[in-house]
Amino acid sequence: MPTMDVTIEKLIYGGEGLAHHEGSTVFVPFVLPAERAAILPTEQKKKFIRARLERVLDVSPERIAPRCPHFGVCGGCDYQHIPYEAQLKYKTEILRETLRRIGRIEWPGEIAVHASKPWSYRNRAQQPSGVGRKLEDALNHP
Repeated sequence: MPTMDVTIEKLIYGGEGLAHHEGSTVFVPFVLPAERAAILPTEQKKKFIRARLERVLDVSPERIAPRCPHFGVCGGCDYQHIPYEAQLKYKTEILRETLRRIGRIEWPGEIAVHASKPWSYRNRAQQPSGVGRKLEDALNHP
């Protein structure tokens, strides 16, 4: 499948960005809202596409360099490319939308944040099998 250009609309549960392309909903990891990205579809169904990030074409000013050299490869973290305070904001938005969409609960009030330490709390990592492209390559090669 050829690469596609999409603009990320928002983040959803699990750390993926959501976009739309030619009537399909597109899910892309390691992106931020408002970023334009070149993506490569990895799974295409009737109404949605899962894709791999090939490169970020228009980078969000919020994007930061991930602290861990294994980010994007090991599967342990989804948000290291986002400053911690912004992560908390996005996670709150994701919870509010999930309550609305799945629970049919409109929660206009405050959602209290119970933040953890931003680093040094992981106790597991996942190593996907197969050959993949590092996230670093997608960000450094226009």
